[in-house]
Amino acid sequence: MDQQSQIAFVRAVCVEFLGEHLGSQLTALARPGFGLSPAGGSRPAAGRSRLGGPALLDPGTPWPYEDDLPLNLYAVLDTDELAPWLGDELPIRPGLLNFFGIDHLQVCQIIPADPARAIEVTPPDTVPFATVALHAEPCLTLPDPWWGATLEHFIEGFGLDPGPDLTGICDPSEQVTELFAGDFPGQHYPTSGDLDQAFGWPPSVQPGPPLPDLQGEYTHLLRLSSNLGDWEFAEGGSLHFLIPRQALRDGHFQQAVIALDDG
Repeated sequence: MDQQSQIAFVRAVCVEFLGEHLGSQLTALARPGFGLSPAGGSRPAAGRSRLGGPALLDPGTPWPYEDDLPLNLYAVLDTDELAPWLGDELPIRPGLLNFFGIDHLQVCQIIPADPARAIEVTPPDTVPFATVALHAEPCLTLPDPWWGATLEHFIEGFGLDPGPDLTGICDPSEQVTELFAGDFPGQHYPTSGDLDQAFGWPPSVQPGPPLPDLQGEYTHLLRLSSNLGDWEFAEGGSLHFLIPRQALRDGHFQQAVIALDDG
């Protein structure tokens, strides 16, 4: 399904559940992203995108450290493969993005590399995570209903105008997850059952806002769960990489942050 067809589908579902006034506003929040899963068979790899393994760095780029600890290489995203779907969500062409971090220390580095020059670099004195080629499924994403305990909280948090008669649509105290029941979750999340994701609004595994600044000043770059790679995050949760939107436009990846969404 092309992006315009997905937008039309998401709008139809939002309007069905929320009415024209509020449903159109929610549709306008949709962001393009990708559901991530291991490549294989009919699921081709997204260029050189992968989990674990050696990093893909420009010659002479050192492996990043935090004090005396080498950071883990969690993933590489081949943004040249992702850029056509992302549009304005990726305002620059950074080539390959290497995602390093130590989750329990809340530290990370994202290091871009030129695809034409990048070489494989193994971590010093440690065994790298197993390499898993990644398939990227294009999708549209919406803010996760878990971010609001009730519909009223969700509407307030994203600055939506509920219109003159919200109670005519539903009970304002109704759980947002119940509001989005039925067929919608399969399109709300990037892929059915896959919560690993590049770009787009990140899915959550618990109620409440796990990530900074829900009003959109951050771009979500990557979400990794505890069941896709060679790692286990706190309480079976997930690790998110984010960057201020202006820093992404300027190519300042040293301003990236990570956030743990523990299960």
